[in-house]
Amino acid sequence: MPIDTNSLSPVESLLAPMRHSTHPYLTWYSRSGERVELSGRVFDNWVAKSANLLHEEFDLAPDSIVATDMSGHWKSVALALACWHLGAELRCVAPGTNPGDIDVFITADPRTLAVNGSVEVMAVPLPALAMAFAGQLPVGATDYASEVRSYADSFSASPIDTSAVALVSDAGTLSYTQLFAQTTDGQASGVALLSSSWPLEQLLPAMLGQWIDGNPVVLVEDGVAITESLLSGERVVTRLDQDS
Repeated sequence: MPIDTNSLSPVESLLAPMRHSTHPYLTWYSRSGERVELSGRVFDNWVAKSANLLHEEFDLAPDSIVATDMSGHWKSVALALACWHLGAELRCVAPGTNPGDIDVFITADPRTLAVNGSVEVMAVPLPALAMAFAGQLPVGATDYASEVRSYADSFSASPIDTSAVALVSDAGTLSYTQLFAQTTDGQASGVALLSSSWPLEQLLPAMLGQWIDGNPVVLVEDGVAITESLLSGERVVTRLDQDS
């Protein structure tokens, strides 16, 4: 499924065909024993709600810069796509690293922050059913879980400049055109398994490549035992985790 960037934003072009699907799109396994299955419809809802929150609460727009120190997680993936819905630049940084001149910092652990007081912060609790962030938040920080559910389930996407920077990390820089031109390089079609042992900046392009080619993704947290039962139960065709 090639991404059409002529009339739609790349994220809109990616998600629109799956918007009403009830089939698994992204399935998450955590070390705590969570299994979270997100259909195309549900995942699109989370991306839309997140994009609306970022736009309305933080005025996120093209030329905005967002930094995150989150690892691979279904929420960090949804938030990345929300940022790209809005045409923003996403910087992946190590915990405790000063991300430079940015507009918003997204983190699952606000104790790791190394940003100046003028940067707006959004804290993301990781448990799927969390209704609020469990820890103490910095003054003025936004609690993702307590805010996101109040936003609309749909997002009105606008075309963006696909030559603009989409993803930045120590590994390099990708424009929107480069990021949404990922492919699976002839891998077998079917469910692909990836691990959060990959850094987020590596995980995101790999997941996009699978989705662009129509493959559902199973994402396992680093440390989760990948058993034959898990592989057969999820009908995994391709393993991309580092231990494979």
